[in-house]
Amino acid sequence: MVSIVLAIFFNPFKSNIQVFSDSLSALVSKSQELTRKYQEEVGKWNMKKHDNLTMVTITDRYLSQFEELENEARNLSVPNGHDNIKNSFIRSLESEAASYEHFKNYLITENRTEDQLSNDNLSLAYQYEKVYADFLLKNH
Repeated sequence: MVSIVLAIFFNPFKSNIQVFSDSLSALVSKSQELTRKYQEEVGKWNMKKHDNLTMVTITDRYLSQFEELENEARNLSVPNGHDNIKNSFIRSLESEAASYEHFKNYLITENRTEDQLSNDNLSLAYQYEKVYADFLLKNH
């Protein structure tokens, strides 16, 4: 991993935007993989392979991983004029994590409002995702 990071940051032929785009893309890939794995666990819960308590424990584990990813994103160097791209990625992660937190609350309380808040936050995460995804599409 260190060699990949070094190649990204120390390639003299890459512009600041290219370096940022590569770094963001790497974080987005991590985020997508984390989301995919978590959704697999939710699928197991839906098929009754996990009970609510097990799913709460799994959710806590994933929430801590999302927090680590948020911290990585906060440390991302941003070229001038591109703070909104970084911020949209961070807000997307925050919204997704909030969704999982509300889902966890729903698992514990069975309060349908928590389930709706979970869905609302996931939709919000998607709205933020569109901002940085458009940037990556144009710059990667």
